[in-house]
Amino acid sequence: MNITSRYKIQFVGITNVVIMGALVLVAFLSNGIYLLACLATIYLVMMLLWRSHRPGILVFAFVMQWTQIAAYVVWMNVMGKDINFLSPHAGIAVLMSCLGVLVMALVLSQRVNSLPIPSSEQLSAQAKLINEKKMLMLYLFSTFFLGGIGFILGPSSGFAQILITLSSLKWAFFLVYAFVCWINKKNRVLLIVIILFEFTTSLYSYFSSFKEVILMTILLALTFVRRISFRQFMNGFLTALVLGFLLLTWTAIKNDYRQFLNGGTRKQVVGVSRSEAFSKIEEKVGTLSVEDYQNAGMLFLYRLQYIYHLAKTMDRVPEVLPYEYGAVWWGNITFVLEPRLLFPDKPIYEATVKTNKYTGIRYAGFKLGSSFSLGYFADSYIDFGFVGMVIPLALIGFFVSLIYRSLYRLKGLNLLIRYALINVALFEFGSFEADGLFLFGRLLLTILVFYTLAKTVLPPLQRWLYKA
Repeated sequence: MNITSRYKIQFVGITNVVIMGALVLVAFLSNGIYLLACLATIYLVMMLLWRSHRPGILVFAFVMQWTQIAAYVVWMNVMGKDINFLSPHAGIAVLMSCLGVLVMALVLSQRVNSLPIPSSEQLSAQAKLINEKKMLMLYLFSTFFLGGIGFILGPSSGFAQILITLSSLKWAFFLVYAFVCWINKKNRVLLIVIILFEFTTSLYSYFSSFKEVILMTILLALTFVRRISFRQFMNGFLTALVLGFLLLTWTAIKNDYRQFLNGGTRKQVVGVSRSEAFSKIEEKVGTLSVEDYQNAGMLFLYRLQYIYHLAKTMDRVPEVLPYEYGAVWWGNITFVLEPRLLFPDKPIYEATVKTNKYTGIRYAGFKLGSSFSLGYFADSYIDFGFVGMVIPLALIGFFVSLIYRSLYRLKGLNLLIRYALINVALFEFGSFEADGLFLFGRLLLTILVFYTLAKTVLPPLQRWLYKA
């Protein structure tokens, strides 16, 4: 028997629902074949990767990417349009994206399913080794100290990206503390208070990164799911509706709120007090109408989906521009492997330039404070076409599995610390829209920094965390 078979998630009462839902999609909804392809894709991904007591990032990352694919089909249906309304290649872009996701999931499953998964007793033993109060202190220290150091030297500094990676340790410490609270069934109220604190304080910033703590909490929950019953499915569906409503509300007020924060200067700064910011949110939410939510819903779907750029790229390559035969990915990799510390004259990478070139769309770029990425699926298509694009995607899946296995096998570290490092290290993999250069660069830098810390700083830190 496979070593992970007893940890497979049981979809109790869900399989029949999925089958019936698929038949409804094909029979009654427009673009039904594409919705069916998306539904089959996420179902197969779950079967391949979801295991109880495994870091939740694998399922989370694929669900996030899948959502950005399926959102395009939903967007077209909401508008009442055929899938190819905006591009003659939109339908094939959806299908190839589903195939690419499945290829990566298959590669990852083959690489990680052989790794042992701890039992509940083993996880409990690991949790009992960690001093909850010291872990809380470490999280609080990282929150108030590490949070801002990544921006001290500016985004073009040779140290900036390393410092930003170090600042992400805050979430690793948050996850370790959450793991301990969850497993030991202690301090759960305090954990909820921390989550609410992270959520509310994140609203008082230009980018309002309140989504981070929500996503980290989802990662926590995914680690311990054992079975999916119909009741759990409905509870999850209702939770998704609540989160969706919050995101729609944020989408509806975001532009005005950010303009209020920066005082109309168009700079990414906060020029008002915390109380003024929260009062503005309350004011804007209180004035929202049904029409505002409808407009926000359309805008949300447009921003969530990322098939459009891939489809527009397929429109132009190879009819207008030739295939690059590996030049795009070679450029991504070589740019990352030339550290700015050794190459101080290396230009700042502008993802929008590549997006404009291959889509034919004219987006505003870096000089106007915006950036639009093409997406690493499009990078793969530009280089190798419809069939060959799955090769770099399979290699990305292999690279992600190397990161997972490297951190998982750090035997000197507590298993819960390793789980937290894996979740944070692979967090960027959840972005379907990520530019190939950015995705490879972030994953490579994160594993280098985290692995170095795991061999140097974290062992003595762990000894301090362990109970006397």
